[in-house]
Amino acid sequence: MREIPKLAAAVGLSAFCCAAFCQLAPAASDGSGVAAVIAVGTASGDAAASPAGDLRPVPMIPVWGGQSGGPGAEWSFLKEAGSSTDEDTLRLVLPELDDWLDHYPSSPAAPEAQLLKARIHEELGCHRFALVDLLKYFQLYPGDSGGTEARKLFEEILARKGDKRTRAALEDASSAPATAAPDFNLAGLLKKLSERAGEAYYKPLLREYRYFFDRFPDYPGNDVLRMSLASLDELNGRFLAASLVYEEMTKLYPSSPLMAAAKLALADTLSYKLKEYDRAIEVYEDIAASFPGTGEAWASYQRLPELAKKMKKYDLAVRTYERIIALYPQKPEAYKAYLSEARVLRDELDKYREAVDVLARLADNYKDGRGLDALELAAKIYRKDLKDPDGEVKMYDRIASDYSASPEAPRALYQAGELFYEQRNAEKANWYFHKIMDLYPGSGEFRKAAGRVARIAAGKF
Repeated sequence: MREIPKLAAAVGLSAFCCAAFCQLAPAASDGSGVAAVIAVGTASGDAAASPAGDLRPVPMIPVWGGQSGGPGAEWSFLKEAGSSTDEDTLRLVLPELDDWLDHYPSSPAAPEAQLLKARIHEELGCHRFALVDLLKYFQLYPGDSGGTEARKLFEEILARKGDKRTRAALEDASSAPATAAPDFNLAGLLKKLSERAGEAYYKPLLREYRYFFDRFPDYPGNDVLRMSLASLDELNGRFLAASLVYEEMTKLYPSSPLMAAAKLALADTLSYKLKEYDRAIEVYEDIAASFPGTGEAWASYQRLPELAKKMKKYDLAVRTYERIIALYPQKPEAYKAYLSEARVLRDELDKYREAVDVLARLADNYKDGRGLDALELAAKIYRKDLKDPDGEVKMYDRIASDYSASPEAPRALYQAGELFYEQRNAEKANWYFHKIMDLYPGSGEFRKAAGRVARIAAGKF
C-alpha cells in the first residue's frame, strides 16, 4: 500500500511525458548527452499545412543522469532528519523510514533504524506503536549493541503508558527470542501479542502482520499466522476483514491442515456476524462434503438446517437432517434430526405422509418414550392433516403392540375403538373394547370400554 503514492506519481509523470513527447521530432544534441532543443511542427489554422514550412525551436525538458548513493546514503539522511524535534518533520520521515526498513531489513543499520522508528513514534505520542517497534527490535536484533538503550526506552514507556491488562503480556513478549530465526521469532511475537493484547494493540499489530507476510512469504507457518490475524480482526469487530483473511488463507494454502477450520471460521463469520446467509450455506455445504468425519463437518451439519430454514430452503433442511441421521445415528442430535425433519415436512412443505414415514423410522430406532411420542404424533397427523382413520388406527395398533406394558397401550386401543364406534362399525369397535377388558382390567379405560360395549349391545350408537 505504501507504494501507491509513488506509483501514482510515476503515472502522473508518465502521462506528462507522453503528452510532451508525442509531438517530438528528432532532436539535436549538444554532445553532452542532453538534448538542447527539439523541432516541433506547428500548423496554424489549416491542418493540411506543410509542417516542414513552420518549424521553430522549443526547449526540451532536460534529463540528467545521476547515481544514487544507495541505502547507506538514504539511511544517513533519514537518521539526520529523524533526529529533528519538529513533529511535522518526524511525521514526514516516519513512512520513509518504514519503507527503508521494509527494503533493507538485513542492513547493518536496520537495528538502529528500528530503534529510531520507536523513538519517533514515542515522540509523536504513539506509545503503543513505539512499544511494538521495540518488541520487534528485541525479536529481530537480539545481539545489537543498542539493546541496553532499547530496553531502557521500553521500560520507560511501559511504566508511563502501559496498562494493567496488557503489561504482563508485553513484558513476557520482550524476553529474549527463542531461536536465531527471525521469521520464527517474529511470528511467535505476533501470535502471542494478538492473543493476549489484541484489542489494545490492534493497529500496530495489523501493520506488523502485513510486514511479516511481505518479508517472509515462504514461512511454513503462514497459514497459522493468517488464522491468528483473522481472529485478531474478529476480536476488534472487523468481521469483513476477518472473512477476507479466512478466504484468502483457503486460497493460498489449499493443503493446510487448518483448511477445514478456516472454512468453518469463514462460514461462522458470514452467518453470525455479516448475516450473509446464502454464502454461509455454500461454505457449510462445502465443508460437509469435503471433510467428512471431521469435527468441522459435524459442526456444519448442525448449523446448516437452521440457516436453511431461515432462508426458506426447506428441502435443503430436510436433506441435511437425513445426512445427520445417516452419518451420526448414535449422537443425540440424530433423534432431534428426526423430529425436526418431520416438523419441516409437516409444517413447511405440507408433506404429511413423508412426515409420518420419518416418525415411523424414529420409532423403529428408539424403543422408549421417544418412539412412543413419535407414534402418537404420527396418529395425530393422520387424524388432523390426512383425515385418514385407517392410518390413525395403524399407529394405535403399533403403540399397543410395541408398548403393551405402558399405560398408553389401553389408551391407544380405546382411541382405535372410538374411531370405529363413531363410524358405527360395531364389530371392529367391540373388538378393541373387549381387548381392553381382557388385557387391562385394572386400567382407567376398562370402565369406559365396558360402557361402550353395553351401548353397542343395546344398539345405542
